[in-house]
Amino acid sequence: MPEKAGAYRAEQLGQFAGLTHRLGTAAEVGDWIASCEDRLPACADEEETALRAANVREWRRDYDRATKLPARLVEDLARTTSLAREVWAQARRESNFTAFAPWLEKIISLVREQADCWGYTTCAYDALLEGYEPGARAAELAPVFADLQGQLTPLLPRLQKITGAVDPARLEGNYPVSGQQAVNRRVAGAMGFDFDAGRIDTTVHPFCTEMGPKDCRLTTRYNEKDFTSSLFGVMHEAGHGLYTQGLTVEHFGTPMGNYVSLGIHESQSRLWENQVGRSPAFWQQWYPRVREQFPGLDALPLEEFWLIVNRVKPTHIRVEADEATYNLHIILRFEIEQRLVSGELAVADLPAAWNKRFEELFQIPVPDDARGCLQDVHWSTGAIGYFPTYTLGTLNAAQLFQAALKQAPGLEADLRESKYARLLEWLREKIHQHGRRYSPSELIQRATGEPTRASYFMDYLKTKYGI
Repeated sequence: MPEKAGAYRAEQLGQFAGLTHRLGTAAEVGDWIASCEDRLPACADEEETALRAANVREWRRDYDRATKLPARLVEDLARTTSLAREVWAQARRESNFTAFAPWLEKIISLVREQADCWGYTTCAYDALLEGYEPGARAAELAPVFADLQGQLTPLLPRLQKITGAVDPARLEGNYPVSGQQAVNRRVAGAMGFDFDAGRIDTTVHPFCTEMGPKDCRLTTRYNEKDFTSSLFGVMHEAGHGLYTQGLTVEHFGTPMGNYVSLGIHESQSRLWENQVGRSPAFWQQWYPRVREQFPGLDALPLEEFWLIVNRVKPTHIRVEADEATYNLHIILRFEIEQRLVSGELAVADLPAAWNKRFEELFQIPVPDDARGCLQDVHWSTGAIGYFPTYTLGTLNAAQLFQAALKQAPGLEADLRESKYARLLEWLREKIHQHGRRYSPSELIQRATGEPTRASYFMDYLKTKYGI
């Protein structure tokens, strides 16, 4: 879009946001839901009764939450974030936080107003978190994240030493996009992604989206010097796609045909990318096949390749972080967001607070705002409360994978032979088919027998690196 068109686009988005909000919160919609609540007699099929009850419950939850927001606030937030995103992009390019600060102040003010409208018991941040991870509370996440940080920090030097023995430049080579596309499609297909109901395309930043029943779109980007960036991106997005394709088609458009939370969705992508894709078992099978596509890899032994793709080293940029240090990036944002929303931290003081806490966590200084508090798009879009779901997804992935190994006999042997149907079947049974029937915490409890814990992720890291 032309740069000068941004202001009018913001007005359009504000109008559309207000229009859809008014339609969705109309009194007659509330009457429809109430009518459903009044007409929920048990039918002969107990399962069907439970599914109907879950739909009505979730429709009520969504409606009640939406009706607490005035249309004016919905419009203001859509308009402001549309404009703010363009300002943020320019500010990041110029590493100029001062340019973005007034817009962040407006956004913080608006999301505080959202939280006040929704209501909360302990802190305003809980009301925002609820929109991304229903039932989650900052006071419950904080000790889980603190436990993770406490176990992770002393382990990082050992992981760096183990994985730092090989120069990552050894992986650099010539990997034509056509060859990468062939490998990506082959791996995603082996995972179980249905290409008759989806596709892979190219974009600037990878994502997965659902256009409708049987239409799931994955995207990736390519680096012709390193094929693993695209491959792991596809495995990650295909994990999301498998969840989408595993939702019950006949329930599409209802809560039972929708994912339950971002923390659960992220667990699916993380599990396939990391627990499967970065494992020794995976590469024992796939490295010879990839070498057929890229003969230049013949000079790089499997053992060295595996260390490179599992290298642990602190970095300033969250999206470039390894799976061990990644969670420290999320803990930083979780802490900062709460302070911004509560008013404890003024927007003007954000860069200094960010830089200080970052250096405490990573032991490296922040060189500029572009590699500091300006690096993520989330705040410019009003997505405050979103970041914790990334670490919840990481922890849930490790816990689910361990439960699958225990509950699905033969799974470990299957994975060694690059057979993934048993794992996908287990995920379909335990996670995908349930839509929003259970809360995220109930779903994890039912699948694994325990609430989300940091210990499974730490055990996974220690086992993986032989510690």
